[in-house]
Amino acid sequence: MCTGSCAKCLGGTLIPLSVFGLLANILLFFPGGKVIDNNDHLSDEVWYFGGILGSGVLMIFPALVFLGLKNNDCCGCCGNEGCGKRFAMFTSTIFAVIGVLGAGYSFIVSAVSINKGPKCFMSQNSTWGYPFQDGDYLGDSNLWSRCQKPSDVVPWNLTLFSILLIIGAVQIIICAIQVINGLLGTLWRLPVLWLLWGRWAGLNLHDELL
Repeated sequence: MCTGSCAKCLGGTLIPLSVFGLLANILLFFPGGKVIDNNDHLSDEVWYFGGILGSGVLMIFPALVFLGLKNNDCCGCCGNEGCGKRFAMFTSTIFAVIGVLGAGYSFIVSAVSINKGPKCFMSQNSTWGYPFQDGDYLGDSNLWSRCQKPSDVVPWNLTLFSILLIIGAVQIIICAIQVINGLLGTLWRLPVLWLLWGRWAGLNLHDELL
């Protein structure tokens, strides 16, 4: 089944992306590569676990389903293996939708954080907060000096959240492809299924009449 082979390929791609998403989110807990003395000084979006939950945990389940799809016939049904394969493809479509939601969550959290900028010790008023407005720091690196501590927190957060943004976008595309692939795998032999069902029902009716 070509649709099963496609799903297996997509699942194999999701696994490393999920691992990278997990690692990127974990590194965000160490701004500038250093252990922070107060967790309240971390950006709020770090605690939303976009990479751990959205691009990580929620993506593992679709990936495993996709990987095992090619050889999964659900033991067949009504004496027809193809029926079981179609059910497996339909199940993969449901998990692909879950994957789209998880990756979308990670993508949105990352986009919001990039636009908002990191939480840091601000040079203007010597307090912890968000010194940037509407992503103004993205086009002007001179503004980065507004963040005194943690050191290098601006490029650190920008790099990691950008990685999560890209990972989320790729995962959305992969899962969307599997939604289409799963629907095609479910429906492309549907007329054959109805013919087989009609034959089976006809044989049963014939036996009852005899």
